[in-house]
Amino acid sequence: MNAAAAEAAIRLVDSGEAPRCAAVEVSTRMLAWALKDVCYAAWSSEPQRAVKAADALRALCVVERTRAEPREHAREVLALADWTAGIAHLTRGQLAEATHRLDCAAQTFRSLSQTNHAAQTQVPKIMALTMLGRYDAAVECAERAQREFVALGDVQGAGKVSLNLGALHERRGDFARAARHSREAAVLFARMGDHERSVSADINMGNALTSLGDFDEALRIYARARMRAANHGFPVLLALVDESVAVLQLARGKFRDALAGFEASRLQYEKLAMPQQLAIAEKQLADAYLELHLLPEALAVYERAVARFQELCVPDEQAWALAQRGRALALLGRGENASESFRSAAGLFAAQGSRVGESAVALARAQLALAGGDTVAAYAMAARAAQGFAAAGLADAQCRADVVRAQALLSVGSVEQGDELFDKTLVRARELQLLSVQVRCLTGQGMAAQALGKLPRARVAFQAAVELFEDQRRALPGDELRSAFLTDHLRPYQELLRMALDAHEVAPSEALATDVLLQLDRFRARSLGERLDQQVASEDTGATRALRDRLNWLYRRVRRMEDDGESSDELADSLAVELRRTELELPEGARRARLAACGSEHAADTEEVDVPALQGLLGTGAALVEYGVLDDELFACVVTATGVSLQRRLASWSGVLQALRAALFQIDSLRHGAGDAYQHMDSLTHRTLQRMARLHDMLWAPLKPALAGCARVLVVPHAQLGLLPFAALLDLHAVHDPHDPQAGPGPLGLRCDLAVVASARLAIRGLLRRPVQPRQVLALGESTRLPHTANEARQVAELFPQSCTFVGAQASLATLQAHAATSDVLHLACHAQFRSDNPRFSALHLADAPLTVELAESLRLQPGIVVLSACETGLAEFGSGDEMVGLVRAFMVAGAARVVASLWPVDDAVTAHFMACFYGALCAGQEPSVALRAAQAEVMQIHPHPFYWAAFTLHGGW
Repeated sequence: MNAAAAEAAIRLVDSGEAPRCAAVEVSTRMLAWALKDVCYAAWSSEPQRAVKAADALRALCVVERTRAEPREHAREVLALADWTAGIAHLTRGQLAEATHRLDCAAQTFRSLSQTNHAAQTQVPKIMALTMLGRYDAAVECAERAQREFVALGDVQGAGKVSLNLGALHERRGDFARAARHSREAAVLFARMGDHERSVSADINMGNALTSLGDFDEALRIYARARMRAANHGFPVLLALVDESVAVLQLARGKFRDALAGFEASRLQYEKLAMPQQLAIAEKQLADAYLELHLLPEALAVYERAVARFQELCVPDEQAWALAQRGRALALLGRGENASESFRSAAGLFAAQGSRVGESAVALARAQLALAGGDTVAAYAMAARAAQGFAAAGLADAQCRADVVRAQALLSVGSVEQGDELFDKTLVRARELQLLSVQVRCLTGQGMAAQALGKLPRARVAFQAAVELFEDQRRALPGDELRSAFLTDHLRPYQELLRMALDAHEVAPSEALATDVLLQLDRFRARSLGERLDQQVASEDTGATRALRDRLNWLYRRVRRMEDDGESSDELADSLAVELRRTELELPEGARRARLAACGSEHAADTEEVDVPALQGLLGTGAALVEYGVLDDELFACVVTATGVSLQRRLASWSGVLQALRAALFQIDSLRHGAGDAYQHMDSLTHRTLQRMARLHDMLWAPLKPALAGCARVLVVPHAQLGLLPFAALLDLHAVHDPHDPQAGPGPLGLRCDLAVVASARLAIRGLLRRPVQPRQVLALGESTRLPHTANEARQVAELFPQSCTFVGAQASLATLQAHAATSDVLHLACHAQFRSDNPRFSALHLADAPLTVELAESLRLQPGIVVLSACETGLAEFGSGDEMVGLVRAFMVAGAARVVASLWPVDDAVTAHFMACFYGALCAGQEPSVALRAAQAEVMQIHPHPFYWAAFTLHGGW
């Protein structure tokens, strides 16, 4: 190629100017070829530069009309313009347009008898047709181009076709053929010194080997490809390697590496403006979320991916996104929507002749059927999926299908057959290093051994499953990922708990009761404990700050509409949609920033509860009660300084939930004030106390012998028991005993000091972390909406030697963030909102912006006392493992030693009186639990109904 033409082409692309006839020092034809070379050179390193070269070539066609060039040269320039336009459309993900332009180029070259160039244009067309899912057309195109290259003796051209055939066969599920074509291409291009295509062939070969389960060889090839791509400056290929390695690590169950790889490649595709690859990387990140059981987040990404793939006309990727979306919907309990998504995916896979895709849908449907109890259908579909995966050589997918088959066999009572299949699959999973499949197989082995009465073998299997799972879980970056992952792997923990309960049933002893406590606490509030141990700083990038600012603006806009009585349904709906979307984007952005950082953060190794240490910290006259549920049985472990006991069969869990709902219904009747109901207050109070007495009989009365002499009790509630005001439990049958503080009639809260803790492990932390002596208070009263809060904040501040009081517009988020770190006591009197739809955005509404859970966690507080004098601040989302996401948890994460929060909407005037009593006792030197009990007793004398005096609960310790 003429050097002057090459220089002129580079100048045009770099300047971005349109070619001008007088400025062009070389022939239009030579310049056009030089621009085509720039386009190709930039395709895998600078896609945007490739597009600029294509644009310059298109502009050159206009210039050419003003020059006295031969007509065939003009047609040749037009063919080159179409060729590069096809490449530009490929980089943008515009595949149909790409194939059209490439065909136009080929037709023009053939009319000029330039057969080799015509064949060259068809090589990228193979890629476009493959991405479009038009596999038969792609094969036909490849074979035709291959014949032409062979006839012309063009070895390099034939190698390009082999490279694309490898990618094509991979998408069709013929991985052995894909590996063979890719290996041939890699060797050929390496010999020719074509580094770019040689690296591409290596990546394709690694992908095929990954699908075939040859992970170690695939990793070796990926490492070689990555090194060469870095050395030769191919950023697109570097991103492809990162993405491919992440896919492999996801299959192996190495989720941290997978997440980091997907995010790294996604960021690179975004930077390179490659929409199709960006959409694929997004979908693969959602695949990792799905495996980790981060379901709403995965579903949100799949919804976007399905729409994006449809827009890009990529039916293959659209089908996979639909299949995965169906899995997410099924796990979220939306079976009908899941079935519809599966049907759409199956239709697209069938149209493309993708046996692998159809097998994947069959496996997903099998999992849905198994969860719904249709084990016969589950087995049949899983068997069909396993057969399809085996035919394609997909060893890892076959293992997953075999796990579902084995689970179905256990469910129908074919225990020995299921056990044998679990054993066989476990051997293969270990060979392939499939960690997640190994965990499922070990759990299945344990279930089978239990059913066969082989308890020692069952215990070994469950313990091995837990240990392997813990290795996976510890490596995950972020407590929300670790918490979600645990919800899908509770079975081995629960079965170890069951075995401990059964052992105690056979031969009761303190040692076996202690084992029950250890097994129960092992999976309770794990993520909160790990977060408190690590004190990980909150991620706050420029992007997250911008999203937070936008979210606060939306909150203020909605609030103005409510205050001003605006009634535009259309505006309200559009604000609500944007607000919910931004609430999803904010934590997702923080999560992705954490993934991109790819630091060394790991959760701490799980340690058993140090029971002797707990007993020593409790001391004489104190106890810890930890409730647990297995199947429908509610039980409790009681720890005192002198021993550990287990109380079985307190009540049925379903019965407790029914009684709890009845009690909370009575309390909720006063949510909007007494009003006309005031004249019936005695009757309302009596009915509520009767409900509390019923709950006392279920939850507390059976524990009284174990709690004899205990004046202080830490309660670890199970799930919805966190909504129960334990202080209001009423013993109607008690007889007064001067030697037992718990004996005698009256509410439990007046007979002993109570506090709620999330787990026994966290009880130890709370007892060791006593709150500092309260001297300096920060009191905020957001009185623009709740006028009484200004007086409440001022009254609280007057009780302390040092105080900062901010009311009205000064009770702002900025004020809180500026002063909170230096305060021993933080009193927040304001409006609050618990968001059951998205608990991380439950909030205290300050003057300028809401203090959400997400923001509260980022505060850095003294180990002092936080009092949330607002409505429903003690509510939380109760997940499996009793991870309670809400404001209390957020302030604990921020550093508070004790948090006082409410379980329902509180009365303004009564709350002011309550707080005056509480702080009066606290400033007199009483511990928070004692101060709380004093306030409850004082208010109850005036307002006997529990609604008025039992709303506030102490969290963290006494």
